[in-house]
Amino acid sequence: MAWRTRGRRGDALEELIDLTNTYYKDHQFARVDKISTPVTVIDVNERSQITLGYYEKKSTVDYIGIAQGVAICFDAKETNLLSIPLSNIHSHQLEYMQDFAKQGGISFLIVHFKRSNDYYLVPLEIIEEIINVGKRKSIPYSAMKKAIPIGFFHDHYLNYLAAVNVYLQKKQAAERD
Repeated sequence: MAWRTRGRRGDALEELIDLTNTYYKDHQFARVDKISTPVTVIDVNERSQITLGYYEKKSTVDYIGIAQGVAICFDAKETNLLSIPLSNIHSHQLEYMQDFAKQGGISFLIVHFKRSNDYYLVPLEIIEEIINVGKRKSIPYSAMKKAIPIGFFHDHYLNYLAAVNVYLQKKQAAERD
């Protein structure tokens, strides 16, 4: 099936994460890489933009890496809504995140709610909990009470590793209880 471009939705968040990942790598805090989706190009316009193509295979998640010995994988999602449509989380991505977690890594979403300009780390457990309820078509903003807020450092880097540490501390505390 042919694919036509639908704009560059989510690019601002991904650019912010890429900038942060470069900082993390340069300072040896983490190595996290963007995972590209393989595309077969059929047509390109005069500005070298892909105008027609198709995905060779389904992708995994947006980012995979390691931070201080902890394997992490995550997808970046941006929304103008007060919820994240579950249709934006594809079944193959969810399956990948679940398999990654079964192998001892941690899986999550980094979500940017544009209306409030809030950023959150949404652990896989929250996503699964909402999906398993079965009645919802989205992850509501109110579910962010269980997520971990992500702040900034040096004014322009998204401090998601601090949120990963908070998540790991909460997870360890829950396992002790």
